[in-house]
Amino acid sequence: MGKQAVNKHVHLIHNPKAGDQDYSKKKLIDMVTSCGFTCQYVSIKSKEWEQLKTETALVIIAGGDGTVRRAMKKLLARKMLEKRPMIALLPIGTANNFAKTLKIKSGLPALRKAIESWSPRRIDVGVVNLPKAKFFLEGMGCGILPSLMKEMDVIDIPSSNTAKQELEIALAKLADIAAQHKPQRGTVIIDDKRHEGDFLFIEVLNIKSVGPNLELAPTADPTDGKFHVALLEEGMREAFVKYVKDYRTSGKRSTKVPWKLLEAKENISIHCPNQLVHVDDELIAFENDKPIVVEIRPGVADVLV
Repeated sequence: MGKQAVNKHVHLIHNPKAGDQDYSKKKLIDMVTSCGFTCQYVSIKSKEWEQLKTETALVIIAGGDGTVRRAMKKLLARKMLEKRPMIALLPIGTANNFAKTLKIKSGLPALRKAIESWSPRRIDVGVVNLPKAKFFLEGMGCGILPSLMKEMDVIDIPSSNTAKQELEIALAKLADIAAQHKPQRGTVIIDDKRHEGDFLFIEVLNIKSVGPNLELAPTADPTDGKFHVALLEEGMREAFVKYVKDYRTSGKRSTKVPWKLLEAKENISIHCPNQLVHVDDELIAFENDKPIVVEIRPGVADVLV
């Protein structure tokens, strides 16, 4: 059990549109104050959500992966001389990939336990040389995943759908895209070792899963100072499509993944003709012929687990 902060103020950032359950403002504030903290509630939809009081000891982010990334982006951009607040997560989104890798459970009892035990883990992030996205928490890559994200953006999914139904729709679309996606010749340099091939995707991962809970790096740990690189080549297409379909119908993942997995401890360089990449859940048109360079920044954020 770690030592709790001397300051007892919480900045609670909430996405009220996320998830299937009703987490009212009152219910969230009552839980925080019952742990002995004062609480400033802000909706991620409001203009002042990023304004922290100087006495803030803990930032709670209640939302999905997009809300976590948006809030973390602001927290990581704070000046080096400012005190770094602790972070706690209440995962209430559709996929919750980041929280699941850290084994952070959903629900107020789990959040209360994390606050009371005060056991932080130091989280790594990736720094990338792209103009519109400088870092990632989850992963970045090119190929099938950005194409899936682009198509999902225009699908009209009923608001009554559950998170499980949304994930099933995304997995079905992923299988369709993977079956017909055109591979691209690419080069990936990982810790000075060169890998070339005709790739359906190149994914650099800080956590286990991306997108619709697609577990591309089963042993990834965002606290170990290294990344995993998943490479899907043309010859692996059929096995990958079967893997996605089996996962969608059974909900179970095969212990043997049909793509190549490599570890990176220092830096990664990606050169491919794809003009669309994703950085976490952001899509970026990348037209520069220069390689994408990814560097690891270990232990830059403290998250209660």
